[in-house]
Amino acid sequence: MPRRAGGQAGRRPVFDRGAVKRIVAALRRIVGMPDYHAYLEVMQRRHPGCAVPSEREFFDQYVTARYSGGPTRCC
Repeated sequence: MPRRAGGQAGRRPVFDRGAVKRIVAALRRIVGMPDYHAYLEVMQRRHPGCAVPSEREFFDQYVTARYSGGPTRCC
């Protein structure tokens, strides 16, 4: 087995980047945050000619829509 720099022979990281991205996306869905990258995929597939907001604009729209009616808790 070829040796990698640092003396690690064939070791793989515990989480690859794809796994980390999937975990972050799942956590965002659990707490109610939208997934911008999933939104982009849907927009490209279903509405290819439409203008797409930047990531910052997307989250600003989400926060405005979510909290524009005032507090969401009674206490």
